[in-house]
Amino acid sequence: MHRVTMMKLTTWMIALWLVGMSGASLVAQAGAPGATPAAAGQAVGQEPQDQFVPVKSLPQQDQLPASTLLITAYGFVWAVLLVYLWTIWRRLVKVEREMQELSVKIGEKNARR
Repeated sequence: MHRVTMMKLTTWMIALWLVGMSGASLVAQAGAPGATPAAAGQAVGQEPQDQFVPVKSLPQQDQLPASTLLITAYGFVWAVLLVYLWTIWRRLVKVEREMQELSVKIGEKNARR
C-alpha cells in the first residue's frame, strides 16, 4: 500500500515537471532567433528593440509575471520537501514500533530461560 502511494506521488511530480518544462520551452521559443514577430510578442511592422527599456514602460502583455512564477516555484519546492519529510517520519515511526516489538520478544525469550 505504501509503495503504491509513493508511486502515485512520483508520477504526479514527474507529470508536473513535464508540464513546467513544456511551458518553459514555449516561452523560450517565443524569444528564439528567427521567430516571427507575432510569436515573440512584437507587433507586426515594429522594429526589434536594441536598447534597454525599463519593464514598467513595456506593455502589460510583454511583462513576465516573475513574482507569480517565483512564488509558485518556492511553493512547489516546499510542498515536495514537506512530503519527503513526512514520508521519512512515517518510516521512522514504523521502525521504532518494530524495534519495540522486537525488544518485547527478546525480553520474553530471556524470561523463559
